Amino acid sequence: MRYALVFSLMLWILPILFSPLPAQSLSAHEEQVPSAPPLRLGPDISAQYLEQARAYRAQGRYELARQSYAQALSTCQSSEALAVIKHELGGVELLLRTMR
Repeated sequence: MRYALVFSLMLWILPILFSPLPAQSLSAHEEQVPSAPPLRLGPDISAQYLEQARAYRAQGRYELARQSYAQALSTCQSSEALAVIKHELGGVELLLRTMR
């Protein structure tokens, strides 16, 4: 019985001791893999939300403008538009904070 226990314990420990370390196994993954083009999940409707947010901001409806900017931010697919939306959203949030 004792030998069976030692043998089964060795079957569990030996693969652990002689398996490659994570740093050794990751060396094959250090090569740069060419990236795929970004996945487009649907139409870019962030421009519509951005126009709506700008209209709300011009009317002084800042809470609605903030919501439209958030929707535009969540549906944005280009980095250029993302930067514009973030900038304008920051301005509206600053207006809301100063008004409270």
